[in-house]
Amino acid sequence: MSLKRKYGLLASSAAVALLLAACGGDTGSEDTDTGTDNGGDTAEVEDGDTGSDIPEFEQVVENEGDPIDGGTLRIAMVADSAFPGIFSSEFYGINLDALLMGPTSGSLLRSDEEYQWTDGAASMDFDEDENKATITLQEGVKWHDGEEVTVDDIIFTHEIVGHPDYTGVRYSESLQNIEGMEEYHNGEADTISGLNAVDDYTLEIQYIEPEGPAILQAGGGIWAYAAPRHYYGDLPIDEIESSEQVRENPIGFGPYKVSNIVPGESVEYEAFEDYFEGAPKIDKIIVERVPTSGIVEALKSGDFDITWGMPSNLYDSFDEGIPGYTTLGAPGQSYDYLSFKVGEWDAEEGKNVYNPDAKMADKNLRQAMAYALDIDAVGTEFYNGLRYRATSHIVPNFGDFFNPDVEGYPHDIDKANELLDEAGYEDVDGDGIREDPNGDPLTINYAARANSDAAEPIALYYIQAWKEIGLDVQLLEGRLHETNAFYDRVQADDPEIDVHEGGWGVGSDPTPDGLYGETAAFNFPRFVSDENNAYMDDMLSQEGFDTDWRLGVFHEWQEYFMDEAVSVPTFWRTELQLVNNRVSNWSHDEVPGADPATYGWHAIELLADEPLTE
Repeated sequence: MSLKRKYGLLASSAAVALLLAACGGDTGSEDTDTGTDNGGDTAEVEDGDTGSDIPEFEQVVENEGDPIDGGTLRIAMVADSAFPGIFSSEFYGINLDALLMGPTSGSLLRSDEEYQWTDGAASMDFDEDENKATITLQEGVKWHDGEEVTVDDIIFTHEIVGHPDYTGVRYSESLQNIEGMEEYHNGEADTISGLNAVDDYTLEIQYIEPEGPAILQAGGGIWAYAAPRHYYGDLPIDEIESSEQVRENPIGFGPYKVSNIVPGESVEYEAFEDYFEGAPKIDKIIVERVPTSGIVEALKSGDFDITWGMPSNLYDSFDEGIPGYTTLGAPGQSYDYLSFKVGEWDAEEGKNVYNPDAKMADKNLRQAMAYALDIDAVGTEFYNGLRYRATSHIVPNFGDFFNPDVEGYPHDIDKANELLDEAGYEDVDGDGIREDPNGDPLTINYAARANSDAAEPIALYYIQAWKEIGLDVQLLEGRLHETNAFYDRVQADDPEIDVHEGGWGVGSDPTPDGLYGETAAFNFPRFVSDENNAYMDDMLSQEGFDTDWRLGVFHEWQEYFMDEAVSVPTFWRTELQLVNNRVSNWSHDEVPGADPATYGWHAIELLADEPLTE
């Protein structure tokens, strides 16, 4: 049996333990473009523009002054879609909910500057010889209702995700590699034999097959969460996601506890005085969803202290600063992409199945569609150069894992036409539109999110660019789609979708099997090949403890997978946040390894009673 693990898809130093494994590493979550990027009202782009001249920004705020006693921190969640409101690491699906869980969830384990596991409410040791991980929980860590967090809560979160009735998408091969997990998942056992509670604070996790170096990577193999067994009570597993305990009155062991939720719109938190790292310095946090069109005026009025997401197309309106605020920026742990449907998800087998006869199965067709787009120009025209053409599925933040020699798909119309000609896509009837290699009409359905004002003009530009190489690409149902409904349809393999755009956050583990492995539910192209499987296995094998060898595998895979073009990364991002000058001890969400004693939620201070506007 070959076992691989899913990796993390979202990263936020402010909520790092929750986000480490999002969308892979045992969890999953689509990047919903939180609060980003309105655009203009035209689909025209000037050829040859590039997004290479990227401004430099501060990444932390440490304003000086005398802190007030308590106060209320106001956060603007800049987003045009309501948040779903699933406050559970086992069930949430998109970044909006992950952000909202940041102040409240608590962190069993955190990551350092190299995205390696470090201590939180617990520590982790891995015995390579015994193929066993040991999680040691601090004593006295409490849930928000006053009950102590114990090893049984860590076991319970594994039982939720591994249960036969589990309704989420985080049951992964990394979990299957725990001894007894498959038997439990198949209903053949009532417990997971590989989870051994030595005592209330010590858990041993026994793995079946040898674990590779990803076990040490934050988000790479350990399911680093806890779920309050006592609070969920006797709820059936398939009812937890929709329960009051998750949607209305969630609890965690973080520094703040939820006091009120207005579904889809706002969340209020109050300080949790018994937080294990010390009582928070601020009494209350209020997060409100703000449409992208209104955020600049709201900041000028001093309505908020911090933005979660800031529209980069508006950067030229605040590039000299908004009075009273500091603009922070950091390279995002994320990328945008185009995904071409070449297979389907087999829910019974829990794996992707490649279809060589799929409409988008021809690699030349996929590559041609990538070459047809001038991504550099789009980044400049719509995103003020704060998004720029991506050349790999491994982001540069991962250092040596990133292969700088991969060129990706620069704008090349001649190359696009050449590829289509070679593959037999010809304009048979002379109407300017190519037929498929059999001479039959070819219409490609393209799905895009209604996540910003830029979404429609960019979609229109893509369709126009594809028409220039003779392809009839139609916007799905003639419109953009609300983000949550969009991802529901993509994940359900809607047969009407041939190509879609999207975004992934890539968390703390560079290993890409959680997005592109055979058993990855988030492998939206549904692509599978023996060669790709071999790369995934090699990345996760014990041989990978030889760092140079493992880096070589990563570099080769990036060349291979970019050439396959089933998923084509389009943009990397500079993520912006604005922070009011009355706030101190805040680190940009994308900065790894921020010291929790200085920048943790409980350490943030306010230096004035109201946001400053000068």
